Amino acid sequence: MRRNLPVKLGTFALMFLGMLSAVFYYRNQEIPGVGEKTDEVISQAQIFAPARTVSAEIPIIKIGNETVYYPEFEFYLLATKKDYEALLGDKVWDIVQNGRSVEDELKSDIIEEIARLKVIVNQAKSEGYSLTTEEEEEIKRAAKEQLKGIDPMLKAKYYLDEELITGIYLENYMATKFFDGFSSEAGVKGDVAKKLFKDAYNSWENAYTAEIYWENIDRIDISGLDIDGE
Repeated sequence: MRRNLPVKLGTFALMFLGMLSAVFYYRNQEIPGVGEKTDEVISQAQIFAPARTVSAEIPIIKIGNETVYYPEFEFYLLATKKDYEALLGDKVWDIVQNGRSVEDELKSDIIEEIARLKVIVNQAKSEGYSLTTEEEEEIKRAAKEQLKGIDPMLKAKYYLDEELITGIYLENYMATKFFDGFSSEAGVKGDVAKKLFKDAYNSWENAYTAEIYWENIDRIDISGLDIDGE
């Protein structure tokens, strides 16, 4: 069953309670809603060919005409799992508050952040923003370096390949470039820039409706995701 929900910006925090970073992307930045660079969370371990977790073709969310599939969503889950467990313990996924589990909250937050990112990137492109060849090449190099530190077993199991990680880096960089340009053109910075950008986003989002495939999301067990290759 699909639920059609409007994409909402909400707060500028990327993750649950704004405490944790969710992506390994390329550049440190201040853009509201798209995160901060975090330490690598996937360690090296033994090399073998594991069974895939689920199909890479399982849809997670559709924003406008773009569909986000399982590997991209799971990338963000993997990037936050270790931080949550380090902060709150490995039983964090059993915590329920006001009828909702921490796992449900995290999944919802990641879905919202992916939707925001897609809207921002699409708006940037519609306003003529693009990355230079040099920027794209540097981002591709950064993605390759990231992959070197990821256990081959995990890369195979969770579809963590160069195309996926490069795509995530490119989108985050584009969003940052757009935010920087937006702020510069408006002649503002800091909290004022974030507020102005948020206000503008509230009008951009009206062009989008998100179809969220909760039946697929609910089948993903965060506690069972392997981040150490064990």
